[in-house]
Amino acid sequence: MPLEQQDIAPFEPIDPDKFSKDLADGINKLTSNKELKAIMAKNGRKRVEDTFDWIAIAKQVEGLYKSLI
Repeated sequence: MPLEQQDIAPFEPIDPDKFSKDLADGINKLTSNKELKAIMAKNGRKRVEDTFDWIAIAKQVEGLYKSLI
């Protein structure tokens, strides 16, 4: 079940008590499930490499410049 937040700043939880419980449940699930932890670590690493390494940033900047031409 997704953690429900407001869509606009300051992005506060819609139901703070439920949000806290759901977040704690998700953290507990992650810490007790080695397979899920490994999958999330692998996917997180891939996202960082695909989005935030220097080559990815250079491509984003190049795309921005091309869109301004």
